[in-house]
Amino acid sequence: MIVRHEWEGAPHRLKYLFGEYCFYTEQFQAAELTTHVSRITGSLEELAPSVLPLLEEYDAAVIPAYPISTRPRWLKITRDYLSYVPEASVYYFIDPGESFDSYVQHMPGKVRHELRRKLRRFTEYSGGQIDLRTYRSVPEAQIFEHLAHAVSRETYQHRLLGVALPDTAQFKADLADRASRDAMRGYLLFYNGAAIAYAYAIAKGDCLQFRCIGYDPRWRDLSAGIVLIYHALRSAIGERRFAIIDFGFGEARYKKDFATGSLPCATVFLFRPTARHLLAVLSHRACIAASDCCGDLTKRLGIKEHLKQYFRAPRGHYRVRLRTHREG
Repeated sequence: MIVRHEWEGAPHRLKYLFGEYCFYTEQFQAAELTTHVSRITGSLEELAPSVLPLLEEYDAAVIPAYPISTRPRWLKITRDYLSYVPEASVYYFIDPGESFDSYVQHMPGKVRHELRRKLRRFTEYSGGQIDLRTYRSVPEAQIFEHLAHAVSRETYQHRLLGVALPDTAQFKADLADRASRDAMRGYLLFYNGAAIAYAYAIAKGDCLQFRCIGYDPRWRDLSAGIVLIYHALRSAIGERRFAIIDFGFGEARYKKDFATGSLPCATVFLFRPTARHLLAVLSHRACIAASDCCGDLTKRLGIKEHLKQYFRAPRGHYRVRLRTHREG
């Protein structure tokens, strides 16, 4: 049975996406379930008693990842709430084990070999060292926020999806609050004193959840994002505090490579039953259907990947030319 202290107030939004372009967001205040997906038991109906009192205070209760065996109905309307399931995907997480070295040794051999190759390549280019810095105190969080936003603004996630590091007063206040409770971690990868990749994670008990990861696209050829994640995990596991580290939803290759486990999950919104919320849900679902239809069409025409690369490409940017330190 999930109890009240496992819910945490947090701003949420429904993102209206067409392909990879976010053209509108519906903002609302929600109570978010903080229990890790691997520890959730019981049906959605059994969660209702803990949800209903929350809907007197919030617009919705959000379960970021609910374990499923079959995909639930996308909409269910009751007297007490509107249940909306916009997506189902795979949730990837890490059981750190005894140490970082033992965690790496349990990776598949092919993944481990490819990872070492990318690390070696970046190290050679950067002159034999990797400069990763960790931020967790209030003063450090302020430095991280400033530097990470400079990187985040260069990413396609910021330009197209609206899912990069938030640049709002509310986020800054939340960041400071979490830092004061030792409940956040910021990671920055530097090259020649300039930040080129970032990761932001929040701590909930013994769980560390990565919320935003990004890198300057000019460093794509040198796998800056992979290098950052590897050393961020080394730092996090080295604390010996976290029993679970997770990357959340998505089928990104790096999540599969770094994860030790995964679960099929759905994101569930339980809205207060109002006409406004129903309209938001129906329009959001219509947007998903239209986007999926166009995506299927471009795939059949053989142009989907070309379009994706075109829209993701940074305007006026170029990729870093690959040249090792030994080449002078």
